[in-house]
Amino acid sequence: MDLLAPTEGESIATVPDEENGSEGLRYRVWGAEHPQPRATLAVLSGVMSNTAWFRPLADRWRAMGYRVIGVERRGSGLNTEGRGDTPSAKVLVDDARRVVEHGRAAGRPLVIVGWCWGAILGVHLAHGMGEQLDGLALLTPGLYPSERISARMKALGKEGKGQPPEAAVLDSPIEDEMFTTGPALDAFVRRDEARWRRFSPRFLEVSSRLSMAARMRLRKLALPLFVALAEDDATTDNEKIVAELARLPEERVRTTFLPGAHGLQFEAPQALAERLDAWARDALGV
Repeated sequence: MDLLAPTEGESIATVPDEENGSEGLRYRVWGAEHPQPRATLAVLSGVMSNTAWFRPLADRWRAMGYRVIGVERRGSGLNTEGRGDTPSAKVLVDDARRVVEHGRAAGRPLVIVGWCWGAILGVHLAHGMGEQLDGLALLTPGLYPSERISARMKALGKEGKGQPPEAAVLDSPIEDEMFTTGPALDAFVRRDEARWRRFSPRFLEVSSRLSMAARMRLRKLALPLFVALAEDDATTDNEKIVAELARLPEERVRTTFLPGAHGLQFEAPQALAERLDAWARDALGV
């Protein structure tokens, strides 16, 4: 079974790349079950994952009346060329913006939803989109990695020295079991051959710079913000994230904790979908 192939209620769209004459970027679409979507939720995946990992959430949000688009970056998921690498930070952000602008429902509110490393990219995207964006949601955000992950990232930085910058030679610091220990681990995560198990020294360098800058940019955003944290997350430092959120205006931030590991879309999809929906109703009026 091809785990990347679209399932019921899901389709694949493409952003044309007329400038370079290439096929363009492919991304996922879950169209709302209602004629007029309440809002567009543009979801950004982590480093290892791709937007097929959002299916447990996307199906629920679709039934709630949202249009959900799965923003795939080049070299990941549906876009296989250059897997494990990125040309630059600018390309990552620009590509995501192109997909969002192409796939969103015209005239309806727009929320960026970043999970894991996708939260870092989401902050940069929100910073650049300004008034085009109505809200930002960060799910188990990778803004502050746990000590265990930070130590592995530091070791990878040393390992990457002298290696070809574009070669996917560095092992992912995150193990499959960190996402979930439930049924989805064997039924989905371990079966996903498209997941990034290795990436390039260039991607590591770009990602590190984006991460540091995102922490500063988060403080400057004036958007309604929803943050979901996992109680048993081995990949993130929840205490540091909570401390960072405390610097923001209290009325602008809603933080929720859910039981489970880093992959809350597998561990608690119904609760997570409902809590983001409740926030969207209250904060955005959708």
